[in-house]
Amino acid sequence: MWRALILVLAVICAGGPSAASPQAQASAAYQAGEYLVAVRLAEAAGTPADHTLAARALIAEAVTRGDRTTMDGMLRRAVNHAETAIRADRESVEARLQLAVALGMKGRRASALQALRAGWAPRGKRLLEEAIALDPNEAWAHALLGGWHLEVVRRGGAAGAAMFGANFEAGRAAFERARQMAPQEGAIAYHYAIALLEQDAQRYGKEAGVLLNAASACGPKDAFQVHIMQESLRIQAVLSAQGPEAAALAAARDFQ
Repeated sequence: MWRALILVLAVICAGGPSAASPQAQASAAYQAGEYLVAVRLAEAAGTPADHTLAARALIAEAVTRGDRTTMDGMLRRAVNHAETAIRADRESVEARLQLAVALGMKGRRASALQALRAGWAPRGKRLLEEAIALDPNEAWAHALLGGWHLEVVRRGGAAGAAMFGANFEAGRAAFERARQMAPQEGAIAYHYAIALLEQDAQRYGKEAGVLLNAASACGPKDAFQVHIMQESLRIQAVLSAQGPEAAALAAARDFQ
């Protein structure tokens, strides 16, 4: 995908457990950027919310520090945890979002033919539409759906868009709605910027720059958001110094 796409992927943490509980320790580890520790603690706790957090932490590890040789394994584990969470809690919005992100990242790393055979694109769309039906006010569900549309249009062209029901304007509209719902969520602005750069760097370079400025200006709440802010500043610098095509190439580094 789909940065969502990539992502990613800073969706809401499960809250409420006491400070000494495994759930609280796993959440604190995630906040601090100790993603594999968070996975271990969440796996030990084993509730649906913990499986969702484990999926989220594995995705964050893959995006921020994952060795490209181990990324596929981390994504497989993320998929398994998210699927386990959904089986245990059929109403879980966040588990659907994490599963959609993991599938999108797997699809981005695969060939178009492999992704087509695996059925990741229609499954990802279905998960996001279910999440929106369950919680229409979840900004990340709209942002990820926007990323889904733009990625399918980018990779599949007119034929792929027609096959899967993807539409560039629908993608933009979903991203804009997400931005209106969560204007202080820097990761949404960041992923929107990257989606536009990859769609047509020359045409959307200026707009992407505005979005990257917005992303880097948002105060980070956890280690993953710090990473997003740093990436926004990095790509801004490339955009200013080398132009939109170079910025698109620089951004793609995180999603291969």
